[in-house]
Amino acid sequence: MADDISSREQRLRKEAELQSLYVVLANYREREASYIEASAAIPELLINQINETRHNIANVEDELASLADKASESKGVQLYRHGFEAELAGDYPRAIKSYRSAGRYGHPDASPALRSVRYLERTAKTKVATGASSPASFSRSKNLFVIGLVAVLIIILVVALVANPTSPNERQGAIAVDATTHTATPSSTPASELIIPATATPFPSATPTATPVALSPAALPPAPTGSTETPIPIPTPTPTLRAAPRIIEPKNGLVWGDGAIVFEFVDVKLADNELYCLNRMKGYDITNTENWSHEPRGNNLPSIAIEPNVFRVAKAQGMRCIRWSAALGRTTCDNIISENTEERVIALPGPCDFD
Repeated sequence: MADDISSREQRLRKEAELQSLYVVLANYREREASYIEASAAIPELLINQINETRHNIANVEDELASLADKASESKGVQLYRHGFEAELAGDYPRAIKSYRSAGRYGHPDASPALRSVRYLERTAKTKVATGASSPASFSRSKNLFVIGLVAVLIIILVVALVANPTSPNERQGAIAVDATTHTATPSSTPASELIIPATATPFPSATPTATPVALSPAALPPAPTGSTETPIPIPTPTPTLRAAPRIIEPKNGLVWGDGAIVFEFVDVKLADNELYCLNRMKGYDITNTENWSHEPRGNNLPSIAIEPNVFRVAKAQGMRCIRWSAALGRTTCDNIISENTEERVIALPGPCDFD
C-alpha cells in the first residue's frame, strides 16, 4: 500500500513537471513565431533553448512511462519523436510528414514544430539558391579581390615612373651641382670692432635683502568677526543609474493557469558580478488590498524561472493579481544599479482592474 502511494506521488510530480516544461516550450514557440512572422533569423540561443526543453520533455515522458509500466509511448509521442530526430538530422521532408501525423493524434507541440521546420526548410533552400553558404564562391571572390589589388598597385607604380623619369644617378648629380653653385662668398661688409673703454665700469654690488621675521600668534591681527560670508556647499555627485532591462516575457496581463513562469529579458552582456533582478512580487486580493509577497530573485542569465508552487500559494490565499517589475543588480539584488521597469500584472486567473 505504501509503495502504491509513493508511486502515485512520483507520477503526480512528474506530470506537474511535464506540464511546466510544456508551458516553457509554448513561451519559446511564441517568441520563435514572432521571428518567423517578421522573416528574421531565429537567434541561436532560442533554438538551443527550444531543443533543450524538448529533450527534457522526452526524458520526463520516459520516466512517466516507466512509472506507469507502459510498454511504449502514445502514437502521437512516437511520431513527434521521429520528426524531432529527422529535424536534427536535417531531413526536413520526413520531419514535416512526422509532425503532420503527430498533430492528428493531438500532440501539443506538433503544429509549432511543423511551422518551425517549414521555415527552416525555406531558409535552407534560399541559402542554396543564392549561394550564400558556398565556400567555393567565397574563395573565388577572395581571389578576384587579391588580383584586383595587385593590378591597382602595378598601375600606381607605372604612373609614378612616367611622371618622374629622372634616374637616381641624375638626381644625385643635380643635387651636387646645386650645392656647388651656392658656396659661401666673402662679404664686403667690414667686420665689427670691439671697443674697450679706458676705465673699467664698476659692477653693481649686491644689496642686502630683508629677511622675513616670523610673528608670534599674539602679534598677529585678530580675525574679523561678524563676517556675513557663508561657505558655498559642494554638491554631492549622485550615482548615474543604468537603463532598466527590457522585458521579453511574460506579457503584461498574463492569465496564469498552472505551471512555472519564465521571466526573460534582453541580454545586455552583464559583468561577472552583475545580475538580472526580479523585484519583490506583490499580491492583491479582490479588494485590491496587498497582503502577499514573494522575495526578490536574481540570475546572471537573462532568464529567471519561478516555480508553480509560488503562484499556487498566492491563489490559495485569495490573491487575484500579482504586480511585478525588474531591475539590474550588482553582486546581490539588494544593490540595484539601474532604473526599475514599469510594473506588470499576472492574473490568477481573472481580470485585474486597479482603477
